[in-house]
Amino acid sequence: MKFNLGLDKGRYRIDFTLDGKRGRFYPGTSDELTSKNIVRRMLFDWEQGHFDLTLQSYQFKNRTQLRPKTKLSASSQQNTSTKLLTVWDRWVESLNLPLRTLNNHYHCCRVMIAKVNPEWNDLTWFTQSNLSASTWNTRRRFIKSCIIWALSEGLVEGKSLWSGLKARKGRRTAANPLTREEIRLVLDAFENDRFCSKFSPCKHSFYAPFLKFLFLTAARPGEAIALQWKHIDFENDLIEISEAIGRDLETSPYTTRKVRKETKTGNTRFLPISSTLRGALLSHRTGNVNPDSLVFPGARNERFLDTRAFREVWRKVLDGLGLKYRNPYQTRHTALSHIAQDHSLLAAARVAGHKSLDMVSRHYARFVGDLTDVMPEF
Repeated sequence: MKFNLGLDKGRYRIDFTLDGKRGRFYPGTSDELTSKNIVRRMLFDWEQGHFDLTLQSYQFKNRTQLRPKTKLSASSQQNTSTKLLTVWDRWVESLNLPLRTLNNHYHCCRVMIAKVNPEWNDLTWFTQSNLSASTWNTRRRFIKSCIIWALSEGLVEGKSLWSGLKARKGRRTAANPLTREEIRLVLDAFENDRFCSKFSPCKHSFYAPFLKFLFLTAARPGEAIALQWKHIDFENDLIEISEAIGRDLETSPYTTRKVRKETKTGNTRFLPISSTLRGALLSHRTGNVNPDSLVFPGARNERFLDTRAFREVWRKVLDGLGLKYRNPYQTRHTALSHIAQDHSLLAAARVAGHKSLDMVSRHYARFVGDLTDVMPEF
């Protein structure tokens, strides 16, 4: 099934082919974003086997149409109107979310709901799910807001059980930094291609400059991959971190295509260049480079550095050295923990790009200060 969005006299239409027959559907909106969201929902329902052949559920109804609090009839309540999936789709449609937001957490939550297709006030399927605490709490918050909206719009009636559902307490993933000796061992293994198969199409040393940059800057991997030479100011010893590489969620929730986007916080920050970092960058730079060229390009003419391939090398090196495994994001925790220990939590927060000390205090306060001589004696 393929859906094509077109414009007809100011109104959007959706053309499709079903059982060899061409069909045309007017969702009832002249808004492009809303129309794209409807196409996305139709495609998803078709792939999941929930496609509404009547097309009624895909008809757009704006907020003024939904405002009257008309109660659902008994026959409707016995069918699909009280299904959480129906209420969820109406709520999400009313939010007019950007596609990249819609294709991220909201999409994942909808997939979870569609698999069970529960009644709107049924909690059992959700409370018995094996989600991590953070994911569980995020989806609980979404569904709770959805039900509050549905009650206010008169789409359902009764007392919401979701309002009494408490958040789960989870165990936070603590920072597990590498020691200075472990950093040296890992970098040496990368630079000298230790544990690298002779048949490997890409030597481990290819990733050494990228890894060293992560350890020396506390940058997120996606920020380092997006870095271009024009972002590095050797005259003033500053690095501009203003972009990151991430999945292109504007196109599809299933995409693996990578695009350049803003940083996680949406802010630009500037990192000072240390003497060690300056030497590493200059030795990595070859001749006169194009300012728009990536500092850490992908291997074998790939558009961007392949993080999956890097993770495989990272795991192989840590296993070969007999070190406890940490995910590659611990390079950021490692750098920030050493900054907090050698300088202050405020310095770590500024390098990390956090506006307050809350986040760094939670992760790195335990690395600050030696408590050997602070305990009282009587």
